[in-house]
Amino acid sequence: MNKLTGIAGAVAVAAAWGAAGAAGAAEFDLKMSSMFPSTHFVQKLALEPWAEEIAEKSDGRIEITFYSAGSALGDATKQFDQVRAGVVDFAVGIPAIPRGRHPRSVLIELPFTVPDSEVGTCAITAMADELQPDFPDTHILSLTVTQPSGAHTKTKVDSLDGLKGMRIRTPTPAITAMLEEIGATPVGMPPTEIYESVERGVIDGNIMPWGPVGAFKLWEVLHYHIDAGINPVAMYTLMNQRRYDSLPDDLKKVVDDASAKVFSNWGRWWKETDQEAIDAAKANGNEIIPMSDEERETWRERLQPVIDNYLAENADMPAEDAHALYAKMLEAVETCQ
Repeated sequence: MNKLTGIAGAVAVAAAWGAAGAAGAAEFDLKMSSMFPSTHFVQKLALEPWAEEIAEKSDGRIEITFYSAGSALGDATKQFDQVRAGVVDFAVGIPAIPRGRHPRSVLIELPFTVPDSEVGTCAITAMADELQPDFPDTHILSLTVTQPSGAHTKTKVDSLDGLKGMRIRTPTPAITAMLEEIGATPVGMPPTEIYESVERGVIDGNIMPWGPVGAFKLWEVLHYHIDAGINPVAMYTLMNQRRYDSLPDDLKKVVDDASAKVFSNWGRWWKETDQEAIDAAKANGNEIIPMSDEERETWRERLQPVIDNYLAENADMPAEDAHALYAKMLEAVETCQ
């Protein structure tokens, strides 16, 4: 395999650090799979600097090869299964994909639970021990959440209530319930189908964070954006537990320290990359409709029955456990603010 360009989307970070790097092959040649393209900021800002930090601090004993979206190991639905089984040593993925696999972690995605990515990332990180049952046979390296989503539409609406009667693409069961409460028609579809579906009139809008709005250039077809801060998307970075346990103690520390150092920037990165999408939308002449903190609080209170019903009926765990865990999440969010 070409370690610089890879095969079928594989990207490698070579451990070429001084004499150790020149001595030959790395002692541990580890594989990481990712659901993101090799050009995505997750790869460029986070994963590659993280792998370089590990290579440097291990004196070239660890080398990490990436298999990104488009490669045989880049399927978004298989990230957790691959790292749990040891097909790869590390994986980056989203707990909501596929649905129902990581019920504890996705509770942080309930509407109006977190105000921004930095507070949300702080809270979900603080909850790592409680969320570990979502990720059996793996070692958690990082947990994070994106900036909360907005409502992006073809025609202007001044509030979320304006979505009534519209066909809106929904990302999660909780947002589906929110849209039904408003009186909108939720439509499920992959992000890759949104652009064409808007053009064809299949949907009128989309609930989504700004990052993928920019990545899929949805601002070209959705010209109005309610800056609602509805719900974030959670993301994990995991290592196979057996592989982690097989490392010498000094290399375990290298991996853990590099993860803590580099991935501590997640909250800031989500904000910065969202801003790039916001700037692109503004440059296109799009209109962004603000929402006040007071209005968000009103919506949080209004949607409490939706949240309670989700915890009781759709959380894929006993209702009592779901309510208790969600209450701890709210406490963590409050502590992180």
